[in-house]
Amino acid sequence: MSPTFYGRTGKRALPAGIAMAIALAALPARADEQTVKLIQILIEKGILTKAQAGDLLRETGGPAARGRHAKPTPAPVAEEALPPEKKGEIRVTYVPQFIRKQIADEVRAQVMSQVQTEGWAAPDALPEWTKRIHVYGDLRARAESDLFNKGNYTDFINYASINAGSPFDIESYANGTGASPPFLNTTEDRNRFRLRARFGVEADLDETVSANIRIGTGDPNGPVSTNATLGENGAFSQYAIYLDRAFVAFKPDSNITIEAGRMYNPYSTTDILFYNDLAFDGVAASFRHGIVPGLSGYVTAGAFPLFDTDFAFSSADSTKFASSDSYLFAGQIGAEWNLTHDLTGKLGVAFFDFSGVQGAVSTPCYEQPGAVYFCNTDDTRYLNGQFGNTLYAIRDIVPNGTTTPTDPQYFGLASRFAVLEVHPQFDIDTYAPYRVHLEADFIDNLAFNRAGILAHGTTEGGGNLIGPVNNFGSAATKGATGPYQGGNTGYMVKVAVGYPAVQHKWEWNLSAAYKYIASDATIDSLDDSEFHLGGTNARGYVLQGVVGVANNTNVSLRWLSSQVVSGPPDGNDVILLDVNTSF
Repeated sequence: MSPTFYGRTGKRALPAGIAMAIALAALPARADEQTVKLIQILIEKGILTKAQAGDLLRETGGPAARGRHAKPTPAPVAEEALPPEKKGEIRVTYVPQFIRKQIADEVRAQVMSQVQTEGWAAPDALPEWTKRIHVYGDLRARAESDLFNKGNYTDFINYASINAGSPFDIESYANGTGASPPFLNTTEDRNRFRLRARFGVEADLDETVSANIRIGTGDPNGPVSTNATLGENGAFSQYAIYLDRAFVAFKPDSNITIEAGRMYNPYSTTDILFYNDLAFDGVAASFRHGIVPGLSGYVTAGAFPLFDTDFAFSSADSTKFASSDSYLFAGQIGAEWNLTHDLTGKLGVAFFDFSGVQGAVSTPCYEQPGAVYFCNTDDTRYLNGQFGNTLYAIRDIVPNGTTTPTDPQYFGLASRFAVLEVHPQFDIDTYAPYRVHLEADFIDNLAFNRAGILAHGTTEGGGNLIGPVNNFGSAATKGATGPYQGGNTGYMVKVAVGYPAVQHKWEWNLSAAYKYIASDATIDSLDDSEFHLGGTNARGYVLQGVVGVANNTNVSLRWLSSQVVSGPPDGNDVILLDVNTSF
């Protein structure tokens, strides 16, 4: 007896199909009891109906061929020699060779179709659901050198560190009775070895719905760092893994995409506005459609929460404070057109409204020396800042009349942010497979108000507000600062030559770019984390070379050289040597 194989559904299908096909192909011309049994099995298995079997017998009731080369027709078996007919049986006296072959082919095709659909015939075959799951990932090993210019200003205060912890007592520090604030490093070179590892799964849930989840290394205190620094927490310490992507995508047709969750950047931007690996939390919808032959357009819109007030804010007060939530509302229109067979142009125009991110001045907040207390706008302080944005003090501390007054402060963004972006690109494929890529990006914070920033510092409720606290120029007197120099525009120009994507051995790409990002052109916590070691208020060059050393493996060398746009001198060079792999 043939071995029996069971499919995913538990059906025993292979012996009845393959065995019968093989047996029919080998039947002798004279019908016998074996032929009768095989035809009966075909009926029982649903491959032939009784009516089809009857038709088959009527069509083939006699010799298959006549002619001078035809073999004599075998004499029919005497009726009395056959066993008694049982109920439900169909007697076959003759099945021609071409009919036997046709039946065998049909059975074989039906069985193989079921094998491919259900994946049950081969012992190592995977279930059907595994065909809808796709895994992917990448690994980057990096050697990084951070080199600072001589003569850099040394007293840049680390406001992000203050806002992440306890407020800084300005009054006590000014009087010489309090601790110094934390300062940024702008003078001592550093060498770091860093690692980025990411692993993702994409599942096709339906023809129109998919889900995507990715985990990876990163920094919980900021949205743009995806690196783990080797040795940062002691010898061979382990590294944290975070949820990097988690979103559902719905495509009701080929032109519409709706995504919700923690997604990739749905807009066409550059890293002077948003870091390339930045995740967007929220919902976005995009519509793409052809306009005329060679020209297509798109519209993308989305809403993304940036900060959600602590549910129990303030935890130290029985009476809770109002929410200070902030959001990003963004829209972009764009077009892509084929100017000639080897020249493609793209243009995106976008508007990004960062609602509620500006620091708000508190209502009068009465001094409580020696106690930990909250003011009602503490949640509007700027979190996860990198470097560059103009800040001011947001607490209106009212002295209680003690001889040693204190002024513990948090700091918020001094400007509103409503950023217009214009992003053109051109690809020249005349020398394919090599491509010449030209790209530019211009951003303008339309909500920037220099007079409003400088006006902050009025007295409310008896407190002494301070602002702005940074982005002043250098004065002639040592230790003094000049007038406020913050700005609101930024731009980038770039040229790249080589393979569009370096994925195979000896493929290569060279690029050069110049960046200029004024202090308040955009939110500094969301743009490039590598140029000027992150943030805004920087200008300079980026040079890069990439070469493939194996399939899906390349080595890149990048040099980023920058200076501040405004304020005291601060320049650095960042050199990045990366080994990148992906699967």
